[in-house]
Amino acid sequence: METIGIVNITGELSEEYIRLLKQEDYQVVPIEPEANMNAVSKKIDGVIIFDEEQKNVGETCNLILKIKNASIPFVWTFSKEIPEVNRLVYLQLGAVGNFHKDCEPEELRLIIRNTMMSRQQLNNTDKQMETANKRKADVELLNDNRSVVIGGDREIGLTKLEYQLLELLFARDGKAVTYEEIHEDVWGKKQTFSRARIANLMFHLRQKMEVDPLYPKYVRTVRSKGYMLDLWGTSEQ
Repeated sequence: METIGIVNITGELSEEYIRLLKQEDYQVVPIEPEANMNAVSKKIDGVIIFDEEQKNVGETCNLILKIKNASIPFVWTFSKEIPEVNRLVYLQLGAVGNFHKDCEPEELRLIIRNTMMSRQQLNNTDKQMETANKRKADVELLNDNRSVVIGGDREIGLTKLEYQLLELLFARDGKAVTYEEIHEDVWGKKQTFSRARIANLMFHLRQKMEVDPLYPKYVRTVRSKGYMLDLWGTSEQ
């Protein structure tokens, strides 16, 4: 469960806003303006600073800086009216948005939800890229040797055609390469197209690369289409 902190500098954020945030399954907690943000940062995912009359612009600015320095991902400001110059200053300091009296509770809920979801999606993408990079490090092509290194220590010599096929798949990592594309890249346009010839070449490549060619770890078959080098850690169905 993600947690939203509420800092009331002047006035109090309406209970209706808080109710809808809780309905979104966020935990909503009060934070005192003088609180040590570094101390609460591990428990907080975002902070709303509420200054009803915009009479404490300096304090709001200081709070935004403290919140960002504490590595709390998101901070929003909320006031009845926010002059344009103040809005720009808050954004420049690191606020991701400024709410005012015309913002309905449902609108606030959706904006905060979408912002939080973007963070989750970014985290998921980072994890996928980390996984992919680890897998790429697990498979290395050596052009000079016409070979592939598996797991950092197992070098496997390849024929010219096997190397061409693997090099093509490697360049398109994570994307299917059609039988037609493979045939043209490896044998050229002048040769008569033959899916059997491609399957035979793939059989020999897998025999060398895979621990168990019947359950390949690296090269997936994309049914009725071709093959795909899988450095993302999924398995062939």
